[in-house]
Amino acid sequence: MSISVSFDRPDGADMTGRSLILSLMNAVGTRQMTAAQLIAAGSIFDIEDSAMRMAATRLIKEGLLESAGRGLYVSGPESRPLRDQVRGWRNVRERTRDWAGGWLAVPAGNLGRTDRKQLAARSQALKLNGFAEAEPDLWVRPANLAIEIDALRGELIGIGLDEGAMLFALADYAAPDGVDFATLWDIEGLQARYAEALAVIETSAARLGDLPLGAAARESLLLGQAAIRLINLDPLLPGAMVDNGPRDRLVDAMKRYNARGQAIWRDYYRSVA
Repeated sequence: MSISVSFDRPDGADMTGRSLILSLMNAVGTRQMTAAQLIAAGSIFDIEDSAMRMAATRLIKEGLLESAGRGLYVSGPESRPLRDQVRGWRNVRERTRDWAGGWLAVPAGNLGRTDRKQLAARSQALKLNGFAEAEPDLWVRPANLAIEIDALRGELIGIGLDEGAMLFALADYAAPDGVDFATLWDIEGLQARYAEALAVIETSAARLGDLPLGAAARESLLLGQAAIRLINLDPLLPGAMVDNGPRDRLVDAMKRYNARGQAIWRDYYRSVA
């Protein structure tokens, strides 16, 4: 499975009011935001005030944002599965257990292929949990996750997998010559991305103090978001398949960087209050 995340100094040109609000609430970890803070955040990305207000209104209708009083917003009830998934990057080491060589499998042939929106949701849910498509409509991953199979199925459905999906634990499998589940993940590419991400995050951390507050807030959000996405897309493969050291070093660096970014955003809000 290939993982593509850009660390080429993202300019944020594709940031929308919706994605910015969700990033601040889910990735950065903001607990609540005022209307004034929403507007101030939007100004960093050249998003108009009206676009930020409209995005907040739509997110409330979708249950992803909730009004906690006049001009005050918190995460909505529908955001919890995604929020928990996004914030899970901190605890990746705790999400696995020793691997006995078995596999988890989700056959999708019975789930339909005509609803493109559901196909995308299914694919995202499975990839976020390290599954790779071994054959058309067959998704697999090593059975090394520290969660019971029923609970995992529930989590998958909570973030987009079809309710009719089945999840199997396989002690072994037989396949034609040339079919090897262990080759489904681009391990070399993943390791390279970790090395690149770590270098970019450490370079940014060293220069954030020299940037204007708005620019520092912008950079910390964009780079931190990219790093978190990379960590969250990690397939959590067992040590028998991959050296997880590069990932763990990035997680440690991101904990420091994320705390720095949160402090920068607090200072920025105070500066424009």
